[in-house]
Amino acid sequence: MARSCSHLILILGFALLFSSTAHAQGVKKKEHSPQKATIMSACLPGLGQIYNGKWWKVPIVYAGFGGFGYLAYTNYRDYRTYLNAYKIKTGDLDEGVTPTEKELYLASIYQEGQLQTYKESYRHDFELFCIILVAWYGLNVVDATVDGHLYSYDISDDLSLAVDPAFSLPSAPNLAFAGSRQTGLTLSFKF
Repeated sequence: MARSCSHLILILGFALLFSSTAHAQGVKKKEHSPQKATIMSACLPGLGQIYNGKWWKVPIVYAGFGGFGYLAYTNYRDYRTYLNAYKIKTGDLDEGVTPTEKELYLASIYQEGQLQTYKESYRHDFELFCIILVAWYGLNVVDATVDGHLYSYDISDDLSLAVDPAFSLPSAPNLAFAGSRQTGLTLSFKF
């Protein structure tokens, strides 16, 4: 299943890559759409980055999903283990549920309060990583949107800073500086 999903992602990525190069050879230049990048990235994370030409970000996107997903999974697994150990210790284990050796061992070495603390800690971490996963998904979409808007932004090397002297005479209401001139520098950025 995972292998077929990865093949599907690769096929979609190559299809998108080759379709954009085929259109680039035509006479009419197609307009880049930030909205399209947003929708693509919302439907399949990383696809908006490919559309924007930032294909190098795709491994970062999926590394985040993989890492945070793994942490969420392991915390959920440990939460279930300590929950069952807590239920064994309190005698509330559901009928038909066979405890594992690890759950029996944990119930034998920890007190009820300790199992409760560990269980709640793992539950908290699981929920935290689920929230981080949703935020990572949102960050993926926002990144594709911002890159889509900045796709045709001109980044030229024509940046300059002009430093000029400045002189001014005091105005009539400003009596503190009456009769004196003010001198200074003006900085002008040209881009």
